[in-house]
Amino acid sequence: MSYWRKTIKPLLDDEIGTIHKQAPARVTLAFPNRYSVGMASLGYQVIYRLFNNVDGVACERTFLPDDPDAFEGTGEALPTVESGRDAGDCQLFAMSVSFELDLTNIIRTLDLAGIHPLREKRDDSDAIVMIGGPLTSSNPYPLTPFADVIAIGDGEQIVPVLAEALRDATSREDFYDLVDGMPGIFLPARHSHEPQWATAPKELLPAYSQIVTPHSELSNMFLVEAQRGCPRPCTFCLARTMYGPNRNNQGQELLDTIPDWVTKVGLVGAALSDFPHTKFVGRTLTDRGIKLGVSSIRADTVDAELAEILKAGGLRTFTVASDAPSERLRQWLKKGITTEDLLKTAQISRDLGFKGLKVYMMIGLGPENDDDITELISFTKELAKVNRIALGISPFVPKRHTPHFQDSFAGVKTIENRLKRIQKELRTTAELRNVSAKWAWVENVIARGGADVGMAAYAIYRNESIGAWKKALDDVGWVDPYEANESRIELPAGQIVRGDYGLHSPDDLAGRKVSSHAEGLAI
Repeated sequence: MSYWRKTIKPLLDDEIGTIHKQAPARVTLAFPNRYSVGMASLGYQVIYRLFNNVDGVACERTFLPDDPDAFEGTGEALPTVESGRDAGDCQLFAMSVSFELDLTNIIRTLDLAGIHPLREKRDDSDAIVMIGGPLTSSNPYPLTPFADVIAIGDGEQIVPVLAEALRDATSREDFYDLVDGMPGIFLPARHSHEPQWATAPKELLPAYSQIVTPHSELSNMFLVEAQRGCPRPCTFCLARTMYGPNRNNQGQELLDTIPDWVTKVGLVGAALSDFPHTKFVGRTLTDRGIKLGVSSIRADTVDAELAEILKAGGLRTFTVASDAPSERLRQWLKKGITTEDLLKTAQISRDLGFKGLKVYMMIGLGPENDDDITELISFTKELAKVNRIALGISPFVPKRHTPHFQDSFAGVKTIENRLKRIQKELRTTAELRNVSAKWAWVENVIARGGADVGMAAYAIYRNESIGAWKKALDDVGWVDPYEANESRIELPAGQIVRGDYGLHSPDDLAGRKVSSHAEGLAI
């Protein structure tokens, strides 16, 4: 039995909203991760609908198999979901990418689709490879060895025009000519710098789900975008810069996009407790008996009324973000959240019968020291006196297009030592979950890397590990130009004290080892 019939067809049969279409111009829309992750991506679903809305263009989906090695062993070609055709049998092979650590998955997906991953190894007989999604807005440069086209910005602005160009082009070069100069279109063979991002006008919003499936990470949930962008000034976050300007949709607009048969709705936005229609939409849906999920709630704007609506919608654990271990660091990040806000939220969650409070935060911020970790431990114990607490801890990863672009990564050893202290002192107080410091270092490299980082990923995409990454980066001559930079609490975020290495270009540092921050990485 084929992989499509055994594994994919049962998933297809359980979908609501699948588009079946045939047209001369064929597009494969790939997600370089498993099906359940891809189908939880609102952006991926929107792009699928946008391609299929264009006359003469048909789009089908494909996903990286759960076990790529086992799939490769079958000798089959990667199939599309809708028809089971070879995913590489198309004019355009498009990918939507959300995460830095999916870089090797991008390469593996191309390989399994029968498309050579390297742009320079392909010719006119191959599908044009396009990569879009949040990663391209954050940092497109590691993708340049692989993509013929990189789409940066809002798909609503890019896809219709690009799809028409694909349909009407007489050759590969003709297609490039038609799209060259469009907002958000980066052609690595022709351009050396990313273009102005494409920004969709409010009239093209809101975004909403095309397909609902029980096999998504957000099972049977219909997603609708309440707001795009963010009105808050948090310095570490890409939401304001990447998805700006902030665009709020009207409450009735959101309700009108939700089909009558939907039983679960997820409201998507960067700061939903700031969205002026959250309570109206939430109350209307819960009064209909619809379960409700939200992507983000701020501790400084939540109140008992909003919490009651969320509880009526089926929420059992309340989730907020602290984003820094201490008050002074939250102020430095312009987060605007105080310890009192977090305590108030814990009290609301307790009074309304929520099972607990989950708090997300980052450690490894530039000016951070042991006193900040002490404060984290202390206020977590205070929160735990109010309600059950779960901490989700991630190492801070500086990103392009934020003031922290040139901040140094805290270092694997530093982060691991702080995590050990937190775990030791809070192990009987709170449930603790943390992201690996080692993989955060890799994410940091990709987040600010160039084509050389992409080539390092190509060297290891079949056998990825921390040690393999370190060796591959050594082999391509990558160095960290930011590791000696120092952030200070008295300086605004983005203003750094440059270390010795910050005065030199990467070429000047070719004789140095990868990074002192890689110390502690097991090989």
